[in-house]
Amino acid sequence: MKLFTPKAIALLVTLLGCSTTYAGESLADLQTAATNGNAAAQTTLGIDYLKGDGVTQDYGKAQEWLEKAVAQDNPDACHALALMYTYGQGVTKDLNKAIELYKKAGPAQHGDAWNNLAVIYAQGLNGQPDPTLALKYYQLAADAGNSESQAVIGWRYATGDGVPKNTRKAFQYYEKSAALGNPKGQALLASAYDDGIGVKRNDALAAAWYKKAADNGDLSAMNNLGVMLTDGEGVKQDYVKARFYLEQAVAKDSAEARTGLGYLYLNGLGVKKDYYKATELYSTACDRGVADACATVKEMKAKKMYRVRSASASASTTTQRLIAKSIDDGVNATFTWQGDDATFKANGHAVDCSFLKDFSEPGGNLATSFVCTGNVQIVLKQFKTTKNAYIAVTTNNFKDEVKSFAVNVYTVETSAAN
Repeated sequence: MKLFTPKAIALLVTLLGCSTTYAGESLADLQTAATNGNAAAQTTLGIDYLKGDGVTQDYGKAQEWLEKAVAQDNPDACHALALMYTYGQGVTKDLNKAIELYKKAGPAQHGDAWNNLAVIYAQGLNGQPDPTLALKYYQLAADAGNSESQAVIGWRYATGDGVPKNTRKAFQYYEKSAALGNPKGQALLASAYDDGIGVKRNDALAAAWYKKAADNGDLSAMNNLGVMLTDGEGVKQDYVKARFYLEQAVAKDSAEARTGLGYLYLNGLGVKKDYYKATELYSTACDRGVADACATVKEMKAKKMYRVRSASASASTTTQRLIAKSIDDGVNATFTWQGDDATFKANGHAVDCSFLKDFSEPGGNLATSFVCTGNVQIVLKQFKTTKNAYIAVTTNNFKDEVKSFAVNVYTVETSAAN
């Protein structure tokens, strides 16, 4: 079971761009064809000037060539000129003119023109929102192949928003959107597999699609994938990867992800147990309205695990950073460790690591272990009698040693907040 239930996702669709439509052999050939009245060449030349693609960006020339193509009813030209009026690029911003051109463009650019109309009506960018017209154009855009609108229409069918509820249709639109690489479509497809909405539940496929969406920047997918990796739901349990995705979501200011990350710190999963960090994460999530986080804060207080740093403890103090540099011939590697976090760099590649455990041995030798991103583990071993040290790079839960080499270990003083 997940640590939190995904909330309804509000889909905010941005106005999309456009691509060229004419393949001339050279700029001179393109200009000749455009001058001779070829609408596709005029459109391509106008878009090139609009984008500064192969020519110096010039909105005036872009408008001139696009208007010639619009006069010949070229749909891509209508769409491109509509964008200029939408954003006020080289022209006075005029959404009424943009709407007129988007309607004339119709299914141009795989439904992008209709999608942009839907956004204007849905958000009331030109007056009051018009849900009926927004739905009409979202549907037209989705059926013309626009991945953003496909995600929106899928969500409408899943929730019964403006259309009869039909989870099977929702799933079909999610599939289309996800196949086109849309992050929101991928996240919604994952949630359908996750909850068995419109399709038989499949945790493995849910995790796979959450990963695609998370790697494409979708916040809800980062949250849910982090939870699935924590629980081993549909995917091999991996606390380090869970932390990686949850931290990305926290960096994007997700309250729910703070709950998932707090769970790792509270229980010492993939990180050193840290009640202070857990308290901070859960408390912030609770303040943002996450009920599960509030319940955990209450439980932590009852079990005397709730920890808040005092003002003096938060002040800047001098701490030590350990640095281990390779001394083997032909090896360029550095391991830097401070607090719970460490970084291992070798031959231009780097992985982030987290402190796992210290192992004391007879004779005062110390072996310190770390778990890193990319299924990498590090063992830093120091020998008290000889003052020598080496690093072992391992995988497969410390079972397989990939590389080991001698290092020179030293510490430096640094100012940091405790």
